[in-house]
Amino acid sequence: MAKVLVVDDDHDMRDLIVFVLRRAGHDVVEVADPLAAVDVATDGDFALAVLDWSMPKLDGGDLCAQLRAAPGLGELPILMLTAHADAATRDRAFEAGATDYMSKPFTIKELVGKVATLVDPAA
Repeated sequence: MAKVLVVDDDHDMRDLIVFVLRRAGHDVVEVADPLAAVDVATDGDFALAVLDWSMPKLDGGDLCAQLRAAPGLGELPILMLTAHADAATRDRAFEAGATDYMSKPFTIKELVGKVATLVDPAA
């Protein structure tokens, strides 16, 4: 399957996302600190990044913009996975370069389906 980067400062949520994606067959790298995520993403060969919005030090929108600006990451699909379901946050996520947006809570089926679509749009 695909190599996926998951960036979320919430340990429990990150564990859940990682568990679900690994069970779906993906190779998952997890990062708790959004400040480290750009370096990890640049050093990896990722098919997708899944970002939380509400994180200390750097929110998901700013992290998304940094990923978009980093060498070699301009085309990396980015899924913003957040509890913020409001239109303003959604708009900001897309303006920052998110490929797709998904609100929490989510079902396992929704997450696995969304990830499958983003890592293999032809499927």
